[in-house]
Amino acid sequence: MLLDIDNCTAATYGLLVMYAWDMCDGALDPASSAIDPRIAADGWEVTGIITGADDVIVSGPGGIRQARISAGGDNDRKRYGYVARNQNVPDRYIAVIRGTDGAEEWIDDCVFVMTTPGGDFPGGVETGFFDIYKSLRYFPLNAPDKSIPLVQGIEDVVGEKGRILVLGHSLGSALATYLTFALAGSASLGGSRVSAVLFASPKTGNHEFVGAFDGQVGEYIVINYEHDLVPRVPPFDITHLDIYRTLPACRIITDETAKAKVNNDDKACCHHLICYVAMLCPEVYGKAAGAAGWTDDDRKCASCVSA
Repeated sequence: MLLDIDNCTAATYGLLVMYAWDMCDGALDPASSAIDPRIAADGWEVTGIITGADDVIVSGPGGIRQARISAGGDNDRKRYGYVARNQNVPDRYIAVIRGTDGAEEWIDDCVFVMTTPGGDFPGGVETGFFDIYKSLRYFPLNAPDKSIPLVQGIEDVVGEKGRILVLGHSLGSALATYLTFALAGSASLGGSRVSAVLFASPKTGNHEFVGAFDGQVGEYIVINYEHDLVPRVPPFDITHLDIYRTLPACRIITDETAKAKVNNDDKACCHHLICYVAMLCPEVYGKAAGAAGWTDDDRKCASCVSA
């Protein structure tokens, strides 16, 4: 079912994902326990960190994109995001998963391989994305040495009455898709207490998986930009001769509906999350750009916004 949210609310969720990217990819040491202060300033209290295997996307034989899950264990893990509790509504939670640096380059001469994981996941899903998803774990802030499978960690935090909103961008949207599906199928949570907002999402599975997701998840929305090439991949799987699908509840930002202009001649600009925020709601974008904590990476991405 389509999650009915306005553009400015969606933009504020986009900023929460941007903070995850800044916190994981340069603004803060990924190995530290530091938390981006903008998360708290926006009304959220981080309960734990989401980590995953590092150096996970590589090109295999024939240019096939696949996962490279290191055998080094926790020593090779990096931050992928965080789980947080709303400071004003204590039973509301978010699970936030970042994109990856260079995600816009996925569209260059790439082919994606499908796998059928079985179990609670019907149909076919993208092998590389799903392998990364399986590596994700939760580290509570109050017990940072305790590593918990991500779904279990979220179940423990949310409890019997809480609701969880899963947020992601780019690669993070693919991982968030699998996480949302798993949480919606959880006996302790269920689809009615799980929702998702997914930005610039690549296609994550075939028609069977996409149909199962749409039927199991209570409310969600995918937000893609018409000039962003990442949501167009992967197109099909050469090994199973199957087609990857976009989730049905998808809102497309067009040149006519965008509230700000970006440099469409640069494919990276069309994919940057800060550009999505600006196109959705210039007021949210402007407030973020003028606030403390705006990083060099944020400024670099924001240079794509022209009006």
